[in-house]
Amino acid sequence: MESTEAAQAPRPSLSRRLLPVAAGVAVLLFLARVPYVVEATEYAVRTRFGRPVSVVTKPGLNARVPLVDDVARLDARLLYFDPPAGEFLTNDKKNIVVTPFVLWRIEDPLRFLQTLVSRENAEARLSDLVASELGAALGSVPFTRLVSATPGEADLSGVVAAIGERVRKRAAADYGVKVVDVRLKRLAYPEQNLLSVFGRMRSERERIARRFRSEGEEAALKIRAEADREKTRLLSEAYRKAEEEKGAGEAEAARIYAKATNQDPELYKFLRTLRAYEKILDEKTTLVLPGDSDVLRLLTEGASPAPAPKKGPN
Repeated sequence: MESTEAAQAPRPSLSRRLLPVAAGVAVLLFLARVPYVVEATEYAVRTRFGRPVSVVTKPGLNARVPLVDDVARLDARLLYFDPPAGEFLTNDKKNIVVTPFVLWRIEDPLRFLQTLVSRENAEARLSDLVASELGAALGSVPFTRLVSATPGEADLSGVVAAIGERVRKRAAADYGVKVVDVRLKRLAYPEQNLLSVFGRMRSERERIARRFRSEGEEAALKIRAEADREKTRLLSEAYRKAEEEKGAGEAEAARIYAKATNQDPELYKFLRTLRAYEKILDEKTTLVLPGDSDVLRLLTEGASPAPAPKKGPN
């Protein structure tokens, strides 16, 4: 009888058996949402009902209240941004096209989240800031301050550094963004102005080339004139020394001739006559000479005997 009554007792339903399991799973899910991890490449801002509660800038494990707190994650890395190219007017009314780039990172996560929220909004604001500062800076300097062939006239790096400094101050104060650097990738004339600009540049280069050529020709004339003067001086000096040497040689030759003649006048006279024969006589020569000519006497009588030496007294 008792066994029959036990068999007829109602069994607990399936939903009642699964209720503790579901409650346990819900508790586990609730507890699983308490911790959250902040990576080394990001910042985290914990908000409660939309109001910021804490800012986490260091990587690690942190806790939150599930279903109440939200965690906004922001990129902590150095970011690269290419603003669109813009056309600007310099102080001397020259149209130029400038293509900048920006390196930036989030410095104040809470300020960034309150003002910009996302990277897309930040880059849009940075683009406006860079374009505004570029226009103001380029409009206050002449084109030769940016590009010039004259040494020391252009200072593009100084102009760009001043632009970067102003962008850096405004971005940090207004948006919590640190602008690390602002540079120019390209600086050029608009396409419609290139031909006229190239023509002016060519004319300017030709004018400078003509000036250099005229200066070179003037210098060459001075060098040639100086060389001619030096040549004339050297030739005159050489001619003077040559004449002095020639005169000295002739004087020495005359002295030697005179000395030789004084030693034996007859022999000298005989040799001079023979040398005269060599110059004036050949097989076709006909001579007409007076009877007392020395030349004729040598041919007819020969050389006179040398006088006998005088004997001294015995």
